[in-house]
Amino acid sequence: MNTTIIKDRLHEYIEKADNKHLEAIYTLLEKELEPAFQYDTDTLEMLYQRREKHLKGESKSHTAAEAIASVRNTKK
Repeated sequence: MNTTIIKDRLHEYIEKADNKHLEAIYTLLEKELEPAFQYDTDTLEMLYQRREKHLKGESKSHTAAEAIASVRNTKK
């Protein structure tokens, strides 16, 4: 059975399944549904350095509103 057929059959089943079966399927797949992204060591180090600079007042920070205004005012 190819992937397309499997997906189609699962979609059909999920649409018709009762709560008991949906919960069982979800329990089986729950860990797979959670993002498994992790930062690499270099990226984490860079983020920690930026945080330290921010906490010491050594870098400029912007509020969300300032960042949005800046992006909207950028000339194309």
